[in-house]
Amino acid sequence: MPQSDKVRFLQEALDDAEEIVLYIAQDDIDAALRMHDRIIERAGQLALYPRLGRPVPDQKMRDAGFRLLVVKPYILFYRDIDGVIYIYRVLHGAMQYPALYDSMLQKITAPSPPPA
Repeated sequence: MPQSDKVRFLQEALDDAEEIVLYIAQDDIDAALRMHDRIIERAGQLALYPRLGRPVPDQKMRDAGFRLLVVKPYILFYRDIDGVIYIYRVLHGAMQYPALYDSMLQKITAPSPPPA
């Protein structure tokens, strides 16, 4: 996934997106590429509109600045840190993502994005 100065996918988000694309590609390579492009396009919009997504339902996550952006049927979990959008996870909307809140909260001290 391409990285930019304004939007950074953390490693877990990159891994999530790769799994999504590979899963869809098992049935339809074109659909997999379209989903990849949709994820990138929507994430890129956050550079201009960081509040495009809505606050997460969990209070601790909301207090930590997490927001979510729907890219049906997936959800991008992100934070705006000093004008840079960090994408933490890309998860299927049907997934029990509230169980992952604690792991995302543990990563907020120092996000380490992969090299560009």
